[in-house]
Amino acid sequence: MSDNDPLWGSTMDQNLLPTPSTDSALATRLAEWSSAARGAYAVNTERALRVDSAAFTAWCSGAGLSALPAVPTTVSDYLRSENEAGKAVATIRRRAATIARLHRAAGLPSPCDSEIVRLTLKAIARERGTQQRQAAPLTERDAHRISDRLLGDGARIKDLRDIALLLVGKDLFARASELVALTVDAIRYCEEDGTANVALRRRKTCTEAQDCLLGPDAVTALRRWLVAAKISAGAIFQSITKGGTVTGIPLSVRDVSRILKGLAVRAKVDVAGISSHSLRVGTAVDCVAANIDAASIMQAGGWTSIRMIARYTSKLAAKRGAIARLHKLGG
Repeated sequence: MSDNDPLWGSTMDQNLLPTPSTDSALATRLAEWSSAARGAYAVNTERALRVDSAAFTAWCSGAGLSALPAVPTTVSDYLRSENEAGKAVATIRRRAATIARLHRAAGLPSPCDSEIVRLTLKAIARERGTQQRQAAPLTERDAHRISDRLLGDGARIKDLRDIALLLVGKDLFARASELVALTVDAIRYCEEDGTANVALRRRKTCTEAQDCLLGPDAVTALRRWLVAAKISAGAIFQSITKGGTVTGIPLSVRDVSRILKGLAVRAKVDVAGISSHSLRVGTAVDCVAANIDAASIMQAGGWTSIRMIARYTSKLAAKRGAIARLHKLGG
């Protein structure tokens, strides 16, 4: 988002705001809120606010209804239409949260506080279920398999970068946005044990840098890549031309998912469900499998609740549960 882009869209004419029914006072309040909120939210949250507000405004315009202010029945009908369109329950809940925030930003009561909207969300959740699709884990075993396969084939400079991204991302429990923002000056090597400390800013949950640790394998892969790419400052993970030239341009968030899927394909690891979030999921699974306590996992991954760890590792928990132990004893 450029410095000139307000949170709800770059201009009022782009129909990201419900301008046809919005008086000047409301428009002014929205502009003031947008200016004040810039930089207060994570990049993904800002993107969701723009997308959700635009979607709701467009739907209301097509239905001949007011988006701002919106009445509860309008919001309820919109959420049901999103459900009929096959949107995930989590997306529908996010849409409602954005509509509520839009109204608060304009100084209006939120229609989402109505029992009508609450019951609509509850009905959708009961009909569809609330379990979200989860990224497939890239575990330590997968990482070793990928590293062995790529290095064994005679690694290209791109391979060195991709392996470093994989191993560093796993040790840091990193999101894609955190990986692509990582810079050389954030790394402090410890020559005694081959590890490194990383000042990592958790883009989603924290405004201050978190002190994280890279293990010896990740450090070796990282140093190998930086030396080969002749990177001594700036972004660590940079794009590479087809001819193998490092461009100096940081990778994008989308590049991370593409790279991980490509690694899985080449190493013949099941690619289904692989995304940038597979790094966090895989390391959580590795930690639980190693019987590391939940508090330590939460600290390392920057979580404030155990709920996400439990969801990421639910399949592993089932394999260790009562029925699994029963059959083992019975066998």
